[in-house]
Order: sequence, then C-alpha cells, then structure tokens
Amino acid sequence: MVKKMTVVLLLFSTLLSGEVAKKDIAVGLNFPGLGVRYFLSDKISLEGKGQIEKDIFVGGLRGYYYFSPAAKYLLFAGLEGDFVTFKGDESEGNGIAGELFVGSEYFFAKGFSVQLDLGPAYISLKDTKDTSESVDGLEYVVNFGINYYFGKGGK
Repeated sequence: MVKKMTVVLLLFSTLLSGEVAKKDIAVGLNFPGLGVRYFLSDKISLEGKGQIEKDIFVGGLRGYYYFSPAAKYLLFAGLEGDFVTFKGDESEGNGIAGELFVGSEYFFAKGFSVQLDLGPAYISLKDTKDTSESVDGLEYVVNFGINYYFGKGGK
C-alpha cells in the first residue's frame, strides 16, 4: 500500500506545474523568518521580508524577475536590500546588506512551493555601543523557504 501511495504522489507531482500571475500574493517561511510577496506583473514581484535570530534582526526588500512564470521549475534572479541591527554582550550596532541572487521555485502541491536561491551579498556593520569599529565584506548566502500562494500560484 505504501509503495502504491508513493507512486501516485510521484506521478501527481510530475503533472503539477507552477504558475504565477499579476496580483498574486505569497507568504513564505524561511530560516529564520518570513516574507510576503506581491506580483506587480507575471514576471516581476516584490517581497518584504524579516528574519530574527537571537539579538539580530534583518529586514528588507527583495525584487524578483521570473524568466518563465508558468513552468514546473520557476527560475528567477533578483536583488535584495536589507537593514541589520544587532546587540551582543560586547557590541551593539546596525548596518546594511545587499545581495544579487539566482534561484528556482518548485511547486510540490497546489499553492505550495519550495524555493532555493543563492548569491553574493555585501554586508557592512558598525558598532555603535562603545567603539566606532566597522566591518564589511562579501559573503555568499543561500536562502531556503516554503511559500504558500493565494491566487493562481501552484495551479
């Protein structure tokens, strides 16, 4: 019985395709935060996102460009800009981050997708507690998330 159910689920998932369209809204969970995405057109969306870790908050905006808005795997590229605040035992401060990314979204059920993207991010942080020390540099970032679409997403 388990083998039959697995085969049925695999066949169903191969028939499933994702479709995003203008005015679609998606809510996403990513580690360790969440985001809300709105489609300005069939190929362009904006996402407000926030992430909270112990004593760290990152909030920002992402812009996505979808190469093919109706496919099994939705390929995209984009830009992200963030504001960062942090507080620790020895330091406290804020900064900015900017990222270029490429990735893909895969619809595994009606309205639900998983997303993976990666790219270089420039991060600049400044201590405002006791010193005026700052640090900046280029890091490579990988993002993983699960999205739920209101509208046609995951048709």
